Amino acid sequence: MMNFHRAGSLQSPLDLPVLLGHFVPWYALDAAAYPFPDEWAKDIDYRPPVENMRHWCDARAGYRRTHLHWPEIGVYDSRQPQAIEWQIRAALEHGVQGFIVNWYGKNSVENLITLHWLKGLNDWNAAHPGQPFCYFISFDSQAQWPSEGKRPVTMEEDFRYIKDHLITDAYLCRDGRPIFSVFPYEDNCAQWRRAMNSVFGAEGADLIWMNGTPRQGETAAFPWVRPDDAALSHEGFYPWKDPDNAGDDFLRSFYERCNEAQGRLDYIMGGVWPGFDDQLVSWAWNATPENPSVRPRVICRETSRGNTLELTWKALLDYLRQWADGNPQAAIPCPLIQIVTWNDYAEASTVEPTKDYGCKPLEICQANLQTARRIWAEAKNKL
Repeated sequence: MMNFHRAGSLQSPLDLPVLLGHFVPWYALDAAAYPFPDEWAKDIDYRPPVENMRHWCDARAGYRRTHLHWPEIGVYDSRQPQAIEWQIRAALEHGVQGFIVNWYGKNSVENLITLHWLKGLNDWNAAHPGQPFCYFISFDSQAQWPSEGKRPVTMEEDFRYIKDHLITDAYLCRDGRPIFSVFPYEDNCAQWRRAMNSVFGAEGADLIWMNGTPRQGETAAFPWVRPDDAALSHEGFYPWKDPDNAGDDFLRSFYERCNEAQGRLDYIMGGVWPGFDDQLVSWAWNATPENPSVRPRVICRETSRGNTLELTWKALLDYLRQWADGNPQAAIPCPLIQIVTWNDYAEASTVEPTKDYGCKPLEICQANLQTARRIWAEAKNKL
């Protein structure tokens, strides 16, 4: 059996499956409220400006409000120590053991905020040694784009920066190998693997690829929120034509395709989501040559077939049961589960506690995680 552990705790494997929330370090209130220390600044080439009310009421993106839901503590700054502690505490209280941190390169605002967040995480772990929290980096391909004030560098340089400055004792590893997921915008898995190998050595780190198995060096694969194929339209006005479609059949087909891929993945990172709605962001309404359909894209939280989060959990649990039973069509283990997302308010895919839905999504995740752990334990006992 493979072991997943924090980098500083190789001999203390985590209980499986590990539940993780996809975390976006995007938000700011007063841009000047949290100075950037000189000791951090010396390791980057450029410090992009942080906007006031970033991603809450962001003039750069041309909208006045980005979010359907309202955080339980009100709008917050992702650099704020009290907000970081609240997020970690809420996660741990509901079985979420860590965050998958959405990252856009060393010279991005997201990196500036991530450094503040890591300090908050390290402070939490130092003060709560019996309740440690972990994380790993989700590398967004937009790190290679000169957008949102970024100054891109090569993949290799970004990976070297991560290795030297962002991997702490709390970083999630598999048998000593740090884990990375990639949110790609093109089919270039092999390029990512080459960049990782140049920094971490051949097979020195795990690469988890999104929505497919190109067999170009990926270690594992993960699904991202979307509806089933039947609800997609590449010619119609709306690319997601049925908001009542939760995407759980897509998940089932994804798990099946992972097992059918030529060559064998080491594992799958399963996915669950509460819904999706980007109606309040301006770019969802702007057709472009690359995206001729006018969005928004919507998956209702409550569908005619039931709660979307429950439906996506059911697809995952059904796969785990098949794996535990030794079904050859479900031979690849699923030791990681990603909640898509913890706090992306722009796309209304949040499970973070809010004033409107409270902690209900997290309670659903906690109950289903207990079932997943029972299935895993039973399978382990059969070995």
